[in-house]
Amino acid sequence: MSEAKEDVKQSEEPGDRASDDLTHLKLDQNGFPLRPQPSDDPLDPLNWSFWTKFGVLIQVSFLAFLGPFAHAVINSAYGLVAKEFHLAIQTASYQTTVGILLAGVSPIIWSPISNVYGRRPILIFVSAFGIAMQCGSAVVKTWSGILAIRAFVGIGTSAGMGIGAAVVADMYFQHERGKFMGIYIVFVSNGAHVAGLIGGFIAQNPHLGWRWCYWVPAICWAGSWLINLFCLPETLYHRDNTLGTSYQRNDSWLKLFTFNGVHIRRKLRIWDFTHVFNMLRYPSVFFPTLYYSVSFGLGSVLYAVTGAAAFGALYHFDTAQIGLAIGLGTLIGTIIGEFAAGPVSDYILYLSTRNSGGTPTPEARLHAMWPGFLLCPAGTIIEGVCFQYKTHWAGPVMGIGIGAFGLQIISTNIFAYATDCYKPQSAEISTLLNFGRQVFSFTLGFYMIPWAKKTTYGVAWSILSIIDALLFLGIIVLMWKGRVWRERLGEPNFHKDL
Repeated sequence: MSEAKEDVKQSEEPGDRASDDLTHLKLDQNGFPLRPQPSDDPLDPLNWSFWTKFGVLIQVSFLAFLGPFAHAVINSAYGLVAKEFHLAIQTASYQTTVGILLAGVSPIIWSPISNVYGRRPILIFVSAFGIAMQCGSAVVKTWSGILAIRAFVGIGTSAGMGIGAAVVADMYFQHERGKFMGIYIVFVSNGAHVAGLIGGFIAQNPHLGWRWCYWVPAICWAGSWLINLFCLPETLYHRDNTLGTSYQRNDSWLKLFTFNGVHIRRKLRIWDFTHVFNMLRYPSVFFPTLYYSVSFGLGSVLYAVTGAAAFGALYHFDTAQIGLAIGLGTLIGTIIGEFAAGPVSDYILYLSTRNSGGTPTPEARLHAMWPGFLLCPAGTIIEGVCFQYKTHWAGPVMGIGIGAFGLQIISTNIFAYATDCYKPQSAEISTLLNFGRQVFSFTLGFYMIPWAKKTTYGVAWSILSIIDALLFLGIIVLMWKGRVWRERLGEPNFHKDL
């Protein structure tokens, strides 16, 4: 064990605050040093009980779930919206894509603010704005008004999706990050999928109608917000460079909104808003962001924004059937996929740590992604080919499930790997992954259906799948050279106290 501790001292993970006195190191259940090292303060989120952490995890995960849920409940009802406003179905889908775009861009603002003033104020205030805008969507009478307000809904949904992974990284150690980050990703991925399951039935109900596709998420969101207001503590925790030392808590008015408030140690500066994109200079962030952005669009959003047009035209599905076709396969695929994602990722990291004498290598997690690399594009190709040849509807639904299974494996490992590499910058990483995912997904609604009509579904879906598979080459390079590059580039020069 003394050799393992010496290895830890020499190759410490960014964000570790180990003391020179190695006898103070705190160990995990396998006898390896915890990463990062917790302080002796019971208010340190790393020291919270299992159930306290889990309660916060579920709240933040559900808030992230509500983002794509609020955007996507209407997806199955594009036909009804198009009929009322005399639009093409593709045009009706723009209300979802414009919200997705703003949900991706807005966290660039929230991330630096949350690193100074805390996660909780951002989650509370941004969500309150989003709830108001969601209600506005249900009452506005014009198509231009719907488009404008749906953009603001995207801003309101952005906090949970943009900085939620940072909250998970604040509470959990490296050796368990795959499992608990995976729970968060299951919620993020399934927001749109559950929306698809219920959206069609809501819109088709003669006593409700398609406008209740806006009211239902607003009601769920408001209920969640009330729970967050009283039960969601602050997880941002500033650490000193010595083990067991933390900065004093703040007793100002902010504590009313942060419970155990953070000590405001610096002013918010204009260049803080550039930190998100500064992280792109690190290959361990750049390549995963690029691959994840396309994979998420391929294995989730593509199914949602094209499902109404494809299943409606090819199989003559009504609104409820479209929702089931989109949502059922993705929901089942992601839940089953997580059993092959987070726990497998953590176990591979444990084996790597044991074999190296106590020094974990984050790149070990990347080897858990091979099934996702194969299944995510394979499922999309299956859906496209089945659409092209008009097979039984079970064919494309099965393809959707396979693609979602693969995406879940990719997503969990990408988030866990990147935050393992640069834990203090987890808010920037979470924001960057969300930005890439949302911006790429935003474009799919504009060109995928026209592309399929000019070629075929099989050709269009297959080309996009091949592009996604080729981007995995960057992950393969990280398996080989990732650790060398991280050591050569060093740590980012900001947030060293997080």
